[in-house]
Amino acid sequence: MPELPEVETAVRELRPNITGRVLCGVTATIPRQLGDTTAKELARFVKNRRVIAVERRGKYIVLELDRGVLLFHLRMTGRLYVAPTTKVLPDYVRAAFSLDDKSLSLYFRDVRTLGTIRFYNSVDEAPELRALGWEPLTTNASAAELKEILRTRSQGIKVVLLDQSIWAGIGNIYASETCWVAGVDPRKSAKLLSLAQCERLCQAVPQVLERALEKGGSTLRDFMSPDGKYGSYQKEFRVYDREGEKCLRCGGTIARIVQAQRSTFFCPKCQKKR
Repeated sequence: MPELPEVETAVRELRPNITGRVLCGVTATIPRQLGDTTAKELARFVKNRRVIAVERRGKYIVLELDRGVLLFHLRMTGRLYVAPTTKVLPDYVRAAFSLDDKSLSLYFRDVRTLGTIRFYNSVDEAPELRALGWEPLTTNASAAELKEILRTRSQGIKVVLLDQSIWAGIGNIYASETCWVAGVDPRKSAKLLSLAQCERLCQAVPQVLERALEKGGSTLRDFMSPDGKYGSYQKEFRVYDREGEKCLRCGGTIARIVQAQRSTFFCPKCQKKR
């Protein structure tokens, strides 16, 4: 699933291409991707509305319109991009929003159809956004604040990092990478972390995400930016997907375990439980 660096990459590439453009209409082919609304309702909502901003909140792409907002979640295989309008939808395109003179369209491609499209009259009406926590790239979270949040959380810290109500946008890849950079055992109960460990996490989260963003995110299988480029941060993974390889810090062997049905990669030697 695209995480913060991949979604932010998409937003930064979409922004200059659709900001100020007017949405003329939409074709949506997968009803369940629209939640409780219909394709006709979506079409009525977006018709003749201007895109005034393209933003990201957590893993969501937010199109702020002159009236209302459109909310996209890419899930596993979603991709938003602008291309010339075609009479027949391109392969795996589940929604097409025509722009201005209808020569260009904003396409939502989604092979597995797990992505979502929602519309609201305002950002404040979106329950998905109200539930999100700190934005890692813009919020300077303190160790004391983090420790207070974690004091009742008994799960392993890596699992807790996936909770979007704490830091919005962190997924499985960057949770493992963050724990390694912070020198924290991903299995350690979150409530038992010391203030020093919380401080290291507060520093590691933006450090890891900003570096990944510089590399256009990570492409393991499907992620591709709106411009058709692949991310390259996977070439710099410290632990993720490196089971059995040497730790770049201590020379130990990278291990893989399963936490909350997700793979966790870490170095048992330099991320010891303590």
